[in-house]
Amino acid sequence: MNKLIVLLVLLAAILVAGCADNTEQIIDEPEIVEDEVSDLVEAEDNETMDMDTEEHMGATVEVIIENFEFAPEEIRISVGDTITWTNLDTAPHTATDNNDMFDSGTLAEGESFSMTFEEAGTYDYICTIHPYMKGTVIVEA
Repeated sequence: MNKLIVLLVLLAAILVAGCADNTEQIIDEPEIVEDEVSDLVEAEDNETMDMDTEEHMGATVEVIIENFEFAPEEIRISVGDTITWTNLDTAPHTATDNNDMFDSGTLAEGESFSMTFEEAGTYDYICTIHPYMKGTVIVEA
C-alpha cells in the first residue's frame, strides 16, 4: 500500500510540474499513468496474497521428552501444524501413535522427530519402550 501512495504522490507532482509546459502531452497520454498504477496495484495484491499464504502455513510446536515424560502431555494444534518431539533424556524413547498414524522410531538423547498433522482428530501416543509415558495431540480444523 505504501508503494501505491508514493507512486500517486509522484504522479501528482509530475502532473502539476508538467501542466505548465506540456498540458496537451499529459492529457493525450493518460493510459501510461493508468498502466503504471495498475501494475503497482497488481504487485501490491500479489504481495498481500503471499503474506496470507504464509500466515496459513502450519506452525511448528515442540514437545520435549524429559524425565520419562512428554511435555506437554496434551497439546492442541491446527490442521497443517507440525510437532517436533526432542528427546532430552539419556534413555532412548519413541513417540508412537496408538493407531499407527506415526512412529518416531527410537530417539537417542538429543534426537528429534517431526510429524505434520493434515487431518483433524485426537491422536493418543506412547513411548513403546516405556508404555507408561503417554501423550495426546488434539488437531483442530
